[in-house]
Amino acid sequence: MKLGIRAHDIGTLPPKDLVDSLVEKGFHSIQLVLNKAIEYQTQMPKILDEELVEELSLFLNESHVEVAMLGAYFNPIHSDKEKVKDSVENFKNHLRKAHCFNTTLVGTETGSYNDDQWTFHESNGSEEAFLEVKRVFSQLLEVAKESNTYLAIEPAYQHVISTPRRLKRLIDELNHPNTVVTFDLFNLLSNENYKNQHRLIDEMVELFHDKIRIVHAKDFMVENQQIRQVAPGKGLLDYKYLLSKLEELDQEPTIIFEGVVGEDISYSQQYLLELLQS
Repeated sequence: MKLGIRAHDIGTLPPKDLVDSLVEKGFHSIQLVLNKAIEYQTQMPKILDEELVEELSLFLNESHVEVAMLGAYFNPIHSDKEKVKDSVENFKNHLRKAHCFNTTLVGTETGSYNDDQWTFHESNGSEEAFLEVKRVFSQLLEVAKESNTYLAIEPAYQHVISTPRRLKRLIDELNHPNTVVTFDLFNLLSNENYKNQHRLIDEMVELFHDKIRIVHAKDFMVENQQIRQVAPGKGLLDYKYLLSKLEELDQEPTIIFEGVVGEDISYSQQYLLELLQS
């Protein structure tokens, strides 16, 4: 399995500096969120800046750094419907431009009624929320089909699609071949289920053995009855078990560090590489 990192966790840099930093740290796979990773003078969304896309693609190719997935995360149930409309168009543009980065995946989570906070809201689990996410994602899949790309859906405990079963229902009802899954175990954990991480891993692999393409690497601790994110290898997440189950997937996923920064990068990189090699 390839080990990569979310590019903007290295920093927000000019294109060449970003690529050089990735190579220096030993990463040749990334999740790329252009608006967060690239320092660049432009008045338009970066995915539409032809000069930027061409320049960055050139540096990535020359350094043999692959884009495993473009990130265009947005909240499909945000109360500001103009913002949703703009975000949908931005996501569609990412689908259309994905080939410029030699990738077919564009990812998002499923949002919250708390708008920009992306936190738990009692209505996130409602039928209304589910149907709205389904409606919005259906629009994206029309473009995914046209551009031969894929919508990568990431569930999270506090969001509308909060469990593996709810994600399975969404994918079944979308009923479209251009859907895949981003698996972030940390995002699925709660105070009620973190002791059953093996069961969550088993369920995700069983339900989406043919869909998981990206796996986000995080870790967690529990302090004052609250789950706190830490770097992989510094917490309670059973990576040995997770990696063994990922071997059962139909297609080898790319593992992407998310929210791992500074000195933790090299520590977690060494930790996972040793597990992968063993």
